[in-house]
Amino acid sequence: MAKPVFTSKDATQLLVYAEQIFLKLTENADLFTDPVPDLTTLETNLSAYREAYAEASFRDKRAVILKAQHGEKLQDVIRRLAHYVEGVAAGDEAIIVAAGFRPSRSSHVSLGRTPKPENLRVEHIQVGSGIIRLRVNSWRPARLYQYEYRKKGKEQWSSVMHTKSSLEMSNLDMLEEYEFRVSYIGSDVTLNYSDLITAWVI
Repeated sequence: MAKPVFTSKDATQLLVYAEQIFLKLTENADLFTDPVPDLTTLETNLSAYREAYAEASFRDKRAVILKAQHGEKLQDVIRRLAHYVEGVAAGDEAIIVAAGFRPSRSSHVSLGRTPKPENLRVEHIQVGSGIIRLRVNSWRPARLYQYEYRKKGKEQWSSVMHTKSSLEMSNLDMLEEYEFRVSYIGSDVTLNYSDLITAWVI
């Protein structure tokens, strides 16, 4: 049974890992409704460690000591969050990944690579509302669907984890063209994206 990994090899990995966990827990708040510790505690400790990390780059001895102290506090927050996520996920690797954690090596036999989703399409709920619905062919073994979107011409993707093969979105900018893609998340948590589609938000 997979469990969240809560250790990091070095200071840089700890910072990156903590930022990833904070981002994913924030994005997928509907899956993790009452994290322990709460996200404010994680954000506070992450900010303190980020500042100490930057100060320590100048190799001031006191700053290096403070970085280590803040790192221990942040690692403790991540460890406690890992126990919370473990309880929510109950061994489901997809849920662990949705929280930003790396799953431990699973002892079960892989069922093969997650297939590429087919027939991703966009529906406009009502012209003028700015609300769209994404639909994709469902895949029975899918534990989650990871929808991603960005304004056309941009590099950075935003993602939303969802439990169903359709998703309504209302947080997009009107009269802008967006790109969309989706991946199933099954027993193999490696993402395998659909073809890109584009649509105007109207």
